[in-house]
Amino acid sequence: MSSELLARYATATTELIDFANSLTREELDLPGKDGEWSRAFIIHHMADADIHFAARYWHVLTVNKPLLANFDEDLYPANLNYAHRDPFASLAAVEGIFQVNLDVLSAITDVQWNRIGIHESAGELTLIQILTKGTEHREGHLNQLRGEF
Repeated sequence: MSSELLARYATATTELIDFANSLTREELDLPGKDGEWSRAFIIHHMADADIHFAARYWHVLTVNKPLLANFDEDLYPANLNYAHRDPFASLAAVEGIFQVNLDVLSAITDVQWNRIGIHESAGELTLIQILTKGTEHREGHLNQLRGEF
């Protein structure tokens, strides 16, 4: 299960990076339809979310049943200055965080995959469940990134 999930995580991340790198700055800045985020905002969000998910992975691997905080993505664009950030810097962060995550997660044991964190709203989650949520989050925003603008 974990090797299939890691492959899915890697595929979604590689596709996100490749697609984003194929876009011009003008394409990145086009506003989304119906008030949705621009592609640049989606990339910033992916970098910020990756920081959160990486912290969750590390806490579960290193702390006994750590508390895992929620994050409200709707607050991020204004509070984290999405309008003035460089999407290519955020994309580089996605790539770097992904590589570190993949290096660490590829080497852990089945026992470690079953370590537990306590999520504020979802309750007890295993590391594999947390990575599943992170991967599904990535796939959803990849589809959004590829959508019509």
